[in-house]
This record gives sequence, C-alpha cells and structure tokens, in this order.
Amino acid sequence: MMRRVAAVVVALAMAMAPALAQAPAATPLVRSTIAPSDGIVIGQPVQLHVEVLFPGEMPRPPLVKVPESPGAQTLRFETQAITIRDRIGDQDYVGQRFEFVIFPRRGGDIAVPAADVTLLDRAGHPVGSATGSPIHFSVTVPPGIDPSGPVLAASDVRVSETWSPDPASPFRVGSAITRTIQRKASNVPALGMADFRFTAPEGVRVYADPPVIDDKVDRGSVQGFRTDKVTYVFEKPGSYVLPALSQPWWDTDDRQARTETLAGITVKVSAATAAPPQPGWRDAVEDWPKLVMPMLGAALGLLLCVVFWPRLNALWRRRRQRHLASEAFARKTLRRIARTGDALATYRALVTWLERLASNGDDAARRDSRLHSLIGQLERSLFGTGSSWSKQNGAELAELVARLHTPRRSGHLQPSPPLPPLNPPESSRHLAMQEAS
Repeated sequence: MMRRVAAVVVALAMAMAPALAQAPAATPLVRSTIAPSDGIVIGQPVQLHVEVLFPGEMPRPPLVKVPESPGAQTLRFETQAITIRDRIGDQDYVGQRFEFVIFPRRGGDIAVPAADVTLLDRAGHPVGSATGSPIHFSVTVPPGIDPSGPVLAASDVRVSETWSPDPASPFRVGSAITRTIQRKASNVPALGMADFRFTAPEGVRVYADPPVIDDKVDRGSVQGFRTDKVTYVFEKPGSYVLPALSQPWWDTDDRQARTETLAGITVKVSAATAAPPQPGWRDAVEDWPKLVMPMLGAALGLLLCVVFWPRLNALWRRRRQRHLASEAFARKTLRRIARTGDALATYRALVTWLERLASNGDDAARRDSRLHSLIGQLERSLFGTGSSWSKQNGAELAELVARLHTPRRSGHLQPSPPLPPLNPPESSRHLAMQEAS
C-alpha cells in the first residue's frame, strides 16, 4: 500500500514539474533614476538607470526595454547589465541594473515612458512581465544655442572635414566632389550626434552615405567618433557655392555655447568637352599610307618567319643537342643528382661526366686524392661490402666536381675516363643497372 502511495506522489511531482518550471517568480521591484536630475540642457546625455530587483533570488536576468520619448532619443549605453544587491526592510533583494542614455532634442518637459520588463524562467522562457514608473525632466535651451540644428552637449567636441578632389581642380558637367566630415565628442556616443542637413544649389545633386560609427569605450567612459560622407554631382555648367555647415555645442565644463564651423567652397563647372568629329571617307583615303604601311610591315614579318623558321628551328635543335652532349651539362647533372644522396643515380651520372672530360683535362682529376677516395667509397657502397653512401658524401662529391675546371671538347666523345676505370665486377654492375631501371 505504501509503495502505491509513493508511486502516485512521484507521478504527480513529475506531472507538475513543467508547470512549476513555468511558474512566474515573485514580482520584482522596478526602480528608475536619471543622472543628472536637473540643470539639463538640450543635447546633453542623460543617463537612465533601470534596476530590476527580485526578493530572495533571481531565476534569470530579465529583458528591459525603454520606449522612445517624444522629443528625445533613447539609446542603450551598456550591452552588459550590472548585478546589484540591496536590502529593503527585512528582505534581501538581488537583480540587475540596466543603463540607457537619453538625448533631449528640444527644450521643455521630456516624459520618459515606464520601462517594460520581461521576466524569464531558468530556461530563458518568458513567464511574466513588470512595469517601472515614468520619469519627467525639464530641458533648457541655453542662450546662443539654435535648437533647430544638431546640438551636442559635451566637455569637448572636435569637427573637421576634407574635400576630394581638390576644389581648385577643373570640373566639368558630370564631375563630382566628395565631402568627408569627422566628428568627435567626449562622453557622447556617435549615435547621439544628430544628422547634418546637406543641401546644394539647383544644378547639383547630393548623395549622402550612411554614417560610419567608431566609438571608443574605456572603463565606462565613451568617446564618440562619427564620419559622414556626402557627394555632390554637377549636372550643369556654372559657379556653385556648396554651403558651410556648423556644429553648435554646449560646453558642459565652461557652461557656454560654442560652434564648430565647416567652411563651404565655390566650385566652377565648365561644359562637357564635345566629342571629336569622326573622320570621313575622304580623310581615310588621304591617310591611306598610314594605314597600309603598318599592314605591309606585319605581312613581311610573317613571311620571313614562315621562310626562315625551318632553318632557325634546325639550328636551335643542333645547339641544344650539343649542349646536352657537353661536359658542362654532364657536370651540372652530376652535381644535382649527387646532392640527393642516391648512390646508383650518382654513379651513372659520374660515369657520363668522366666519359665527356677532354683528354687533356684528366690531370686535375687524377691529382685530387679526395675525389679518388669518394669514387672508391661510391663503388664499394654499390658493388662491395662494408661501406655506405650518404647525402653528405654526395654533397661533398658535388662540391669537388664544381672545383675541377677541366677543358672541354665539343661533339660526342668516346669513352676515355681520366681516372682509374670504374671497374666493379661486370655482373654486379649489370645487376645494379637492372635494379635502377
């Protein structure tokens, strides 16, 4: 009976496990704060901290989203939330802090909607939601700041531009010039920099590329880098003034308005060059010698090649045959094969080289005792016992052969070895040749 009761309890527990896993955790506490809380000017980054605290334990970090605020731009400042702990009354809380940045784009009251929090179970599945509280703050427009344009509020702002090609270059209808603008701001990410309004006079088309963002973050401090590129294409001849641009900003350290100005340029565009007239048939007839002479020269060159090619080919073949049958080619082949350490191939190449030595060139070889010794070692390694041939021996033989400057003779040579005959037993030599073939 007890076993049946235990089995029923286990079955109920297993059936309820998925439901328990999906059960929502205790309702979390959601807190929202901003910094700074007052004295905010247009364009100044305002940090929004959203803290989600769970009583006891946090099954899994939640997902937090802050809706857009009318008159402001909201960005997620940190990709990684910060784990925090707090004690409220008699209850311990654990959770995470999420950081956002709000850029006010107008003066007056800015209402930040309540943060939307999605609760997750341990497996990462949504099991509920929570909502924070909305926040209001006031934004002022300092004297000297034009709120209709892109405004930055930072401790330091740098703006520069380049033009390509040089504005002083000659331009024609259809030509283009590219303007590249770089902006850098302290403690302001590049996405917080408003877009420029690129305009141009009639007769000029404007093409703006997407901005390039390259922010640098170091220990919570961000340096915003943004590059804007715009191309002006000239459709008509004339003189065009490409307007200047200004980047107003509020110096948060000195509390005063500043402006970075990008000067405009004047470009003079001339009419497109007319295409050269096509030559008529009369001009072609008058210039017939210029057309015919190159053709005659090419035909003569082709004829000479056809006539003399057999003789040139035969001459080249004879010269190559003499080279292949020369002592120099045999010496080069022997040196290359000897370095491989292959004893049998080295022996064959050595015999060929010795046969091609001139009859008056054997004295140098005969006087070289080391060459005699190496040849003997090579023969013993192939046809005798107690001796071996290594790659090092081959390299030494190649070096010795290279140093022997013996006279040569042309044509096919009769076997006339200048060294003592390489005379292993005929049966052994025949056997070695069969093994190598």
